Amino acid sequence: MFAADSGSERATTIEEYQNTCTEFITDISKDYSDWVDRYSLGDDESRRRKAVIQNVVKMTNEWINRFGTTIKKVDIIMNDGVNKMAENTAGYPFKYDVFVNNSRHYTTHPVGVVRVNLKAMPRPGRLMRVGNYQKDQLFLISSSSPVSFSLSSASMTPADVLDDYVIIDAKSCQKHDVISITAVVEEIEKDYVTESRGYSTLILLT
Repeated sequence: MFAADSGSERATTIEEYQNTCTEFITDISKDYSDWVDRYSLGDDESRRRKAVIQNVVKMTNEWINRFGTTIKKVDIIMNDGVNKMAENTAGYPFKYDVFVNNSRHYTTHPVGVVRVNLKAMPRPGRLMRVGNYQKDQLFLISSSSPVSFSLSSASMTPADVLDDYVIIDAKSCQKHDVISITAVVEEIEKDYVTESRGYSTLILLT
């Protein structure tokens, strides 16, 4: 994000950069809460989405301060938080969860091979599959050390239920490295994509 780049150029210490980025997360959350209001949802759903956004602010800023020991790590954690706010502002019209070590959203895993479980269930009469994050990019993966990934091709074939794994090879990483992965799934009806949603997960290697 350009804000992160310009902020890192101005910061003289990692603590100063952490403060810049936590302030950014807090400020931008107000824009996402305003977008929730524009959707004219029911009161309960509006409150629920805004509460999730505020929890993202709390958790993201905690992770920035605890684990953002380099500018790269701070950027990964911050951008993951922005993605989470956007995802929860839009909401999920179907059931979709991502698990790492039986935890969601903010997770830990030993250094090595990380199994990321994608679980999604479409609405009645529709199918589900893994889609691309962008045209030529399957997932958005940001890591403070190099990683690679693999996914079964069957995950991209529409099915009644999606329950599969992205395998991240993080054996070249170090303890306290961070990885963010955003996985998009698509709901299919009569060969057309009716809805697609992303889900961002932040992983601390231990």
